[in-house]
Amino acid sequence: MTFKFAHIADVHLGFEQYRLPYRAEEFRKTFETAIKKAVEEKVDFILIAGDLFHRSNPSPQTIKEAIDILSIPKEEGIPVFAIEGNHDRTQKRISAYNLLESLGLMYVLGFSEEKKENKYQTTEKANGKLIVKGVFEKGNKSLEIYGLKFMSAAWFERNKLSEYFKPSGDAVLMLHQGIKEMMDSLRLETQRDYFEITLEDLPEGFLYYAMGHIHKKWQTNKGLGVVAYPGSLERWDFGDYEIRYRWNGETFVPQAGEDKGFLIVEDFKPRFVKLDVRPFYDVKIKADERAARQELKKLSTKIPKEAFLRVDIEWERPFDVSFLHEIFEVEYLHIRTKFKRPSFRPTQTTDLRGFFNPLELKILELVGEKEFEAFEEVIELFLRGSIPEKESTPNKEERKEEVKEKVVMKQEEREKKPEEKKIKKIKKPPEKKSDLLSWLKG
Repeated sequence: MTFKFAHIADVHLGFEQYRLPYRAEEFRKTFETAIKKAVEEKVDFILIAGDLFHRSNPSPQTIKEAIDILSIPKEEGIPVFAIEGNHDRTQKRISAYNLLESLGLMYVLGFSEEKKENKYQTTEKANGKLIVKGVFEKGNKSLEIYGLKFMSAAWFERNKLSEYFKPSGDAVLMLHQGIKEMMDSLRLETQRDYFEITLEDLPEGFLYYAMGHIHKKWQTNKGLGVVAYPGSLERWDFGDYEIRYRWNGETFVPQAGEDKGFLIVEDFKPRFVKLDVRPFYDVKIKADERAARQELKKLSTKIPKEAFLRVDIEWERPFDVSFLHEIFEVEYLHIRTKFKRPSFRPTQTTDLRGFFNPLELKILELVGEKEFEAFEEVIELFLRGSIPEKESTPNKEERKEEVKEKVVMKQEEREKKPEEKKIKKIKKPPEKKSDLLSWLKG
């Protein structure tokens, strides 16, 4: 005789994704569908591995939705075991999970301040803490179900899971944590740093590790046990796409994402159950306006109207992207733009005259010399605001002599007319370069 159970995680009831109230309703419907499918599979029990709610203080409406849905397995005599995730964990003594537990709709596992003893729960003491674990008996077999709410990386620096969870027989461990090896293998766009433990940190002796927290499905082994993430029930963002299109300069290359759903586990072997959810499409193109208009219009025929779509445009010169709302008839459209500087080939000669006017070129020529001395000439150009017509460009030595002559002339004038000296208040140079011309003009 084997155990059969459903493994669900990251439900996020009450999540109005992108500030759209109807998305919260879709999250509710998807959870209800998952529970009904689990009941149809005639499972012995259901595990919810954290983040049943999107917030630690769900609204009365969201709590009522949870009550209505969890009443379905209760009526069928199917117990639900749960732990708090990082989204719905609370530091308060009582949480929404405790309310559901008091109504007999779920059994909360993990550290506790009081003992719990009933048909599906028992309490033991380990490392100085009370730990409530689940128990399920079927025929002549018994299964221990351990669980721990989300804990920070700092907690794991001071504590080891093996100090608290020591199974004595067939057992399951339910955690809402990220595993480093999963991050390394999936290379997620979002949730990249969402890990607190490694595979080595998982305690030995469990036949199944029911994980939550990461929204992509993933599976590996730990000794004789299976480590499994079912992923979130709904798509969390555009990094969790159904289909992605990337422009390679000639055509859009499609890339399939992952299905959403939960796991049915029989004899500790998981089987994925797919759910029909809102499709997310992710499109990225690097092109000018003409190419972008032409190619995106062609692609629009492949995007369903019920989809949430993100279009990512990389450009060298901005253009009006409002046409995207006309060619893409989708439920929700998110547009992102990114500026990309044009690249130059190493062998390409750049003509500065295409970037600077004659006055700017003249000043750059003067100040760019290694032994720059033509201060007065640069100042004069600033004041004049233009280059005199038919001005011949003196060479370096001629400019040096000209500067020396001006310095000598000014020195002679000061010696001849000392009485004409006047003390002038020196103006403080401006802090902003844009005020330099005004400062020079006095």
